[in-house]
Amino acid sequence: MKATALCIGLAATLAGAGCGSSSSSRQGLDSLIPEVPGVTARLRSPSSAATGVVHVFDYKGGVQVQLTIANLMPGAYRIAFHETANCRSPNLFSAGKAWAPPSFTGNPGELMPAFTTSPDGGTSDYVAFVKGVSVDGPVSLRGKSVVIHWGDIVGEAFPGQPSNRIACGVFEASKPLL
Repeated sequence: MKATALCIGLAATLAGAGCGSSSSSRQGLDSLIPEVPGVTARLRSPSSAATGVVHVFDYKGGVQVQLTIANLMPGAYRIAFHETANCRSPNLFSAGKAWAPPSFTGNPGELMPAFTTSPDGGTSDYVAFVKGVSVDGPVSLRGKSVVIHWGDIVGEAFPGQPSNRIACGVFEASKPLL
């Protein structure tokens, strides 16, 4: 109910903004929808119908990761950053190894928690905070990819062999909403 009211209020504001003068209405929009620099990866799968998008933006000494993905089989999955901006190989081997910032002492594949899809549908929304990473800078996500792994383990991939990599996307600069 509250979300619907917020969406209706935002839609009314946006519609009204299009009718006013461009400078005053634009200033009003900037306060409602701030431009947040970030990166986006559009997820594609060479082996399934999975599609989705990952948005990442700087937030309080790290990044916030927002994933929306559809057409997954029910079960557990893990999202991981990978060292190479390449998703062209059939088993997604081209994305390279899982990547984590140097300050992370664990397995790079466990940088973000696993998620599960619902038993009746293959759509998931996921949000995580990752400390010590940024959109730009020395621990940047630019030039990297993001991979969705089936199961709770981020497995290695080898050329020409099956892997648990389900979908992959390369990080690119996010485009402003308006």
